Amino acid sequence: MDSVIERIQPYLAEDSLSPVLAAVVVVAVALYVFSHKSSLPAIPFELRPPAESLPGWRSGEILDQPSIIVKDRPDLIQCFDPATGRSLGQVRAATVDELQDKIHRARKAQTVWAQTSYEQRRQVLRTLNEFVLAHQREICQVACRDSGKTLIDATLGEVLTTSAKLQWTIKNGEKALQDDERDPGFMMMYKRARVVYQPRGVVSALVSWNYPFHNTIGPVISAIFSGNAIVVKASEHVAWSMSYWEQMIKRALNVCGHDPELVQFVTGFVDIGNALTSSPDIDHITFIGSPEVGKLVMKSASANLTPVTLELGGKDCAIVFSDADLSQCIPVLMRGVIQNASQNCIGIERILIQDKIYEKFVDEMTRRIKAVRLGSILDDEPNQVDCGAMVLSNCFGRLEALIADAVSKGARCLVGGHAYTHPKHPKGQYFEPTLLVDVTPEMDITRNETFGPIMVLMKFADEQDALSKVHSSPYGLGSSVFSGDRTRGSRVALKLRTGMTNVNDFGVNYICQSLPFGGVGISGFGRFAGPEGLRALCVEKAFTEDRLPFIKTPIPPIVDYPIQNTEKGYQFTQQIVAFAYSETWWDSIKAGLRLGKLSM
Repeated sequence: MDSVIERIQPYLAEDSLSPVLAAVVVVAVALYVFSHKSSLPAIPFELRPPAESLPGWRSGEILDQPSIIVKDRPDLIQCFDPATGRSLGQVRAATVDELQDKIHRARKAQTVWAQTSYEQRRQVLRTLNEFVLAHQREICQVACRDSGKTLIDATLGEVLTTSAKLQWTIKNGEKALQDDERDPGFMMMYKRARVVYQPRGVVSALVSWNYPFHNTIGPVISAIFSGNAIVVKASEHVAWSMSYWEQMIKRALNVCGHDPELVQFVTGFVDIGNALTSSPDIDHITFIGSPEVGKLVMKSASANLTPVTLELGGKDCAIVFSDADLSQCIPVLMRGVIQNASQNCIGIERILIQDKIYEKFVDEMTRRIKAVRLGSILDDEPNQVDCGAMVLSNCFGRLEALIADAVSKGARCLVGGHAYTHPKHPKGQYFEPTLLVDVTPEMDITRNETFGPIMVLMKFADEQDALSKVHSSPYGLGSSVFSGDRTRGSRVALKLRTGMTNVNDFGVNYICQSLPFGGVGISGFGRFAGPEGLRALCVEKAFTEDRLPFIKTPIPPIVDYPIQNTEKGYQFTQQIVAFAYSETWWDSIKAGLRLGKLSM
């Protein structure tokens, strides 16, 4: 309080400040202090980032054939920078026994953590958020080194999204998990009914490699705030950075006085994923990945009927009507395709343009895509890199085949279309920014997620034509509609068979952390983010109790065991139903009179 008063005192002393305004300021400060008087503050801590994350680091050798596989050593994971092919060292893959030990330690820590208050949990998240805000560059550099993205893409996709989730959870998480009072209905009017959200126990998350920081930290935020422990299985393709993220979380817990064993990280290959999803000691699974692997996760989890949330990628569309504001629309769609080399589950993979503006749109995108520059943001001149590398190089042949199939069926590839050998980083994993136009629904590229910097343009005539072409894909994660007519924009957006949609924007529903995130079709089911995401990690327990201690549920003698007259007992129960649920009061009164006679 004293520090707040010291800050505003000079302003209160100014002659120009009216007495009324001064009073308003004092009242506002008092309200602020009162509302925050019980808040536990963030506790600062420091953590040194790995030396390899520094710009210009070149100590590791350039691998001749960059791969995560170490010959004759299945217990090791080779880590490397996909932008340069430079080795980042090797990480030991966990064993199944080690995984089981981590689950056991998490379970033990969770029994204590479940008793903490929401304010104690908020303090941990505040501590984490303050660290993230104070160390944005270091976090981004670690993510860039491990996944090849640019600093801008890391800031937007790793840091901004994580801070948005932290802040929303801090401000709204308790409200989302408060007991939910329900109407008990006429028959049970003497009862109080509510839903109580209780932590499941030990939950798990198997997350993808495209955003190593955010995909790892996001599930942790929701899990610990809802009172759970969590075991995170990170992709082996970004195993190098996992130690830094794990230390960050554990330090935040530790400085706030809690057991860091609450959060466990594990890195390994398929055997570890299988062991985690089939473990009877895991109470919920969140999986982020492909539909093919998602089906295997479901099958594995079914052995113990473990509930799952599946986010399985998308083939997101953007519909651009002729009245759209192209000066706003085009830059947004460029980011929707080029950001993180389009390694985004909600990346824009299909752009449908109304025929009236199609050629104009193609000309502008041709100019822009040609100008996109590839490179390593940590090793090249910063002003010379627009788009980074790709984490997986084994997808390049598949991408080239999808482009070739489209061209063979009438599409035109105006820019790019192939893997790219960077002159400074020949062992880096780059794919040319590509512009593919005149694409039609029968082409394979419209039904297969590319996860690469390929802009696909399709032409449509009217609303129905656009919807028909969009729905030719089995995916249904996110979507966008651009139109100057807000009514039409909303109308078309709500007709799209997707889990999320944006009018005149792309992907912003994820920055609105109050909204659930997830899809339909082969994009998966279940939701994370928003109240729905927190509640998915809880047991939704239905709870009733007597409203008044002296009014309890009686069993009338006519239906008390052993029942003396079953026919009379049946008529009695029949009239109870009529009394409670008849459409009119008169019918209820008549049923009540019959009940009285039967009870005599």
